[in-house]
Amino acid sequence: MTETPSARVDEILKDARAKVDAADAEWLLAFVLGKSRSWLYARSDDTIPGDAVQRYHALLERRIAGEPLAYLTGRKGFWRFELQVTPDTLVPRPETELLVELALARLARDVPVRVADLGTGSGAIALAIAYERPKAHVVAIDDSAAALEVAKSNAVALRLPNVEFRMGHWCEPLNDGPFDTIASNPPYIALGDIHLES
Repeated sequence: MTETPSARVDEILKDARAKVDAADAEWLLAFVLGKSRSWLYARSDDTIPGDAVQRYHALLERRIAGEPLAYLTGRKGFWRFELQVTPDTLVPRPETELLVELALARLARDVPVRVADLGTGSGAIALAIAYERPKAHVVAIDDSAAALEVAKSNAVALRLPNVEFRMGHWCEPLNDGPFDTIASNPPYIALGDIHLES
């Protein structure tokens, strides 16, 4: 096996920008190096070791093949925090923040309320509501055990004790009384749609 040679940041990015969106190329390299995108510009003539270049090229090929950037890095910014995401969850979309805003507008700030999030996935909606309404009891439901594990991990990382996770199909696990708000943003794009690539 041939060893990958080291290369300068600007050379790596010039080549990558010809293959994928410039921002994606930069985010991936910053991720591999554990640096910020601004570091890439400030240190564009720095030489990157061959092993890092090899890891970068492997991720770049996956991005070229259409794998979402968030799945490659395992992270996605949402609301006020970074969430872990995996192929077991959909990538939270910026439009979903509007749903959070609408739910928050209906929920009193300093009153205990009950909220359910159906099809929670990474927990984005449930966790944003729980963060903004600490007196709320939020029930996050998903029929995927793997997705619930990701959501639980995000809740632990964000130190949000007011979220309860339940496995089940849509409203089936909601058998313990009324809820003040039920939120959901289920997948509505067909698998294979180009919009899932972002």
